Amino acid sequence: MAVVLLVCCGRAADIPNSSLYSIVTNPGEDASTEMNIGWHSSADLTNSFVCYTKKSDAAWTNVANAQGASQLATVFNGISSKTASGADLTEEAIFLDWGVTLTNLEPDTEYMYKVGAGDLRSPIYYFKTAGAGTFSFFWIGDFHVYPPLGGRLRNAVKLIDTAAGMDSDLDFIFSTGDVVAWGGSYSFWRNLYEQDFIRKYMFANVIGNHDAMTRTGTISSEFFKVANNNPANGYAGQEGVCYWFLYGKVLFLTLNNEVMVRNPVAEQAARDWAARVISRLKGKYDYIFLCQHYQWFDGRAGKTSWYANWKDFCDEHNVALALAGNNHVYQRSRSLCQDKVVPDGQGTVYMVVPSSDGERGVKAGTVTQNAEKLAHTYSNQNAVNGQVKTIGGILVRVHAGGITTKLVYFEDNAFHVADEYSAPLRRAR
Repeated sequence: MAVVLLVCCGRAADIPNSSLYSIVTNPGEDASTEMNIGWHSSADLTNSFVCYTKKSDAAWTNVANAQGASQLATVFNGISSKTASGADLTEEAIFLDWGVTLTNLEPDTEYMYKVGAGDLRSPIYYFKTAGAGTFSFFWIGDFHVYPPLGGRLRNAVKLIDTAAGMDSDLDFIFSTGDVVAWGGSYSFWRNLYEQDFIRKYMFANVIGNHDAMTRTGTISSEFFKVANNNPANGYAGQEGVCYWFLYGKVLFLTLNNEVMVRNPVAEQAARDWAARVISRLKGKYDYIFLCQHYQWFDGRAGKTSWYANWKDFCDEHNVALALAGNNHVYQRSRSLCQDKVVPDGQGTVYMVVPSSDGERGVKAGTVTQNAEKLAHTYSNQNAVNGQVKTIGGILVRVHAGGITTKLVYFEDNAFHVADEYSAPLRRAR
């Protein structure tokens, strides 16, 4: 790490939200040595940077400085939305969209950083680089941040905090999408990125249909792209939306379902891109995790969904774990290859994270289709005014022996763990 003389604490003040905001740590391509930082500022703050050091450097004596790059963002401006009180709102959001990739980081190391502009500094943010033989992440999704119904975000945050208490070595937070109710409502993203878990962890996110929509139904992937600073390694038109990153021995491949819906040409483009990445990075990973928003099966009865679209790809490329959301029902398949159940470690395990907002759940029913493939499903069975109150997520630990997953959920005024699964992972060829 290069050392520079830069004051990052002491006389420097915390930045008010009106100056710099929406600070988020996203993965770098190789998260053992790289990390992406994104933030936004008012248009007059034209010189902004990240100052960072190891968490162990409590006095901030060995600080490195990384200059941010920015562009003017107007994609959210003028969009119809809602205030926290439920009143109609026209979003006023013209700002500078900043990003930087921190490089030459030390593997398996905890870092802290502040975003700066002039003499001002943000609060401290943290992340941990990959590199340990074992790592864990909490996988959550479908919490649909909607300020008029603030309980949604409170439920998701309560779940994250509980999972972090169960695993004190948690490395990052992962989401398979629909983190906001309307991706075009910039104030919703700001609300999300003001939460403590964003300050504590790297946040890797997959675009969901809600993340790409406005209140009036317009669809754009630009909302997700500007709200995050993901690696720009996707295929043409999907840079910063579809992306890949390496964490430990795992290659994470994230997809954008919205461009693939009823579009076989776009779906093939995504498969071709993923295949090229797998081939080009061969030798840098042991396992592949394929990540998208739309469910593999329908947890209400087991009907085949996007499993049909990607099972051949997963077989061909020895995908270990396929992660999805959207269905609001927890699902874990058995190990599958060539459309059949095979021993653990010889096929792909398809999993779907449940909803976590305690409001927009779907009730898991009796599995009448693909019963031999689906090992476990779950949702809260209590509906209030037609809404199922599921609050759940998945703790995932990758270790030398394979993978361990735990469904963590809130029900009957208490947190529970169910479907604890441990198995060897399918190795990529």
